[in-house]
Amino acid sequence: MQSKMRILSFHHIPNNGAFLFAYSLLELLQQEFGSFDIKILDYKSSRLAIYEYLKRFKVFQKTPLFYMMRARVWETQLKTHLDLDHNFPHFSREKTLQEYFSKEYDALVVGMDTWCVINGTERPEFPNIYWLPKKTAIPKIAYGISAYNSDMTLVRQSAGKIESYLNDFDVIGARDHFTYELVKKHRSRTDGLVEMIPDPTFTYKFVDTDVVSKLQLLGIDLNRPTLGLLFFGDDLLSNQILSHYKAKGYQILAMSMYNAVADFNLGHLLTPFEWAEAFRYLSFCISDRFHGTIFCLMNQTPFISLEKERHLPKSQSKIYDLLTKFRLETCYKNPADENFEIASFLALADEIEASWEHIFKPSILPKIDVFKEEHAQFLQKIKIELTRILRQLIKKHKKTTFSP
Repeated sequence: MQSKMRILSFHHIPNNGAFLFAYSLLELLQQEFGSFDIKILDYKSSRLAIYEYLKRFKVFQKTPLFYMMRARVWETQLKTHLDLDHNFPHFSREKTLQEYFSKEYDALVVGMDTWCVINGTERPEFPNIYWLPKKTAIPKIAYGISAYNSDMTLVRQSAGKIESYLNDFDVIGARDHFTYELVKKHRSRTDGLVEMIPDPTFTYKFVDTDVVSKLQLLGIDLNRPTLGLLFFGDDLLSNQILSHYKAKGYQILAMSMYNAVADFNLGHLLTPFEWAEAFRYLSFCISDRFHGTIFCLMNQTPFISLEKERHLPKSQSKIYDLLTKFRLETCYKNPADENFEIASFLALADEIEASWEHIFKPSILPKIDVFKEEHAQFLQKIKIELTRILRQLIKKHKKTTFSP
């Protein structure tokens, strides 16, 4: 009987980064563990699902059904391109679900920003199923995991629970330094594997979607300069960006969330695969999205990143952490900083664009190649760790169908 490995992530959110994270992680694991039946659990946190569902009814924009159409694009992509496992009791309590997982599957993998220790509305409340808080005999793996926007007061109050949950994980690949340090501080277990690992989307293999034809059909003139925007919610800054780039003759493309200043809003029109490829047709990009930054890097597109979670110090910012690995700290700004000025920000953006080819671009692809090798090595270490777990189970005379 084929061993079953299942993945828990935020795959269902209408978000390009979340989709491509899940897609890339699934591809990595399927390639490395070819003898396994590996799928993504089509689990949706009720809290997160309600939040995302209500967003569909935002109508106060020039494209009233923007978020409804965006959600429909996602539903089609999920059904078509992700190997999903629907066969579990969807409406059960989380504890019951974990008991079911333990009986039906041979290993569980969690990933993405699912470990945020937070009690907000945008993410599942701590502790949630992504921490797999119920103790089980099957291996637990965290791959590309992040706790980046955690409430530090809640972290301190929950230290005992966090320690218990972390100790039950056999493998933890932390995506950023904040998460890695949190794990090292709170995980008292001495065996197992704990490492820093880049986001799995750095291993994404681009698909030729011919997105250029779609962009042209929409009326985008690729002979003129284009500014990609992955940014919304700050009208003052958006309008200043609009004025600056319009004066330079740029077309403004909102790549994901709706932005009223854009000439073209594409978030409800592009599939995740088209979105990933579309970055190469941008002259410059301004993004406050983590995976927006990643796909600027992957496409070697000049960019500047803004901090979305403006209350965060640099030590807790996933975007700043990512850029330090490329030595591209210059490409990061937090609008909440005391010395942030819009005019200086736009001048810096122009400087980055002008010097991109000679100063910034040359080091990007070599670093991405290093990231890919780190994933290859990490996967080999996971194999070794799973073999160790299997031997322990055999010694304890436990029956198992699991075989790495």
